[in-house]
Amino acid sequence: MTSPPDIRHIILPNSLHLQCRDDSRTYFGDYLLVRVLLSLTIPLEPRFFTDVEVCRAARLLLSDPLVYRRSVERMGVPSADAERVRTSLVDDLLANSVNYLGSEQFPLRYIQAELKKARSGKVRKFDLPVFRGA
Repeated sequence: MTSPPDIRHIILPNSLHLQCRDDSRTYFGDYLLVRVLLSLTIPLEPRFFTDVEVCRAARLLLSDPLVYRRSVERMGVPSADAERVRTSLVDDLLANSVNYLGSEQFPLRYIQAELKKARSGKVRKFDLPVFRGA
């Protein structure tokens, strides 16, 4: 099965860019693991910090832009149903996430959480980027 990697690109109310990508693969025979990756690019801008120096310090600890990632998947999907399942996964993901991710408080809260992890040294191996958003 060949499908484009980018499924949907949305600009949220807080002006962040949300991107949905297809990461499906063959599971067994004619069955697929349908996986959708959601990424949200969050630039480390001075407006999220108390002053410019705090912003510079954050850029030393974190990647700029910071990327929020989530995935959703369904295993054992017949290839004939893959597009319908993929569309359903994207629609469900967006229906449950857009209000939260599009809120004005989300970027600041996510940056604060990532700074706390970086400062505590608790960044796990699977917290590293899978791909960069646009």
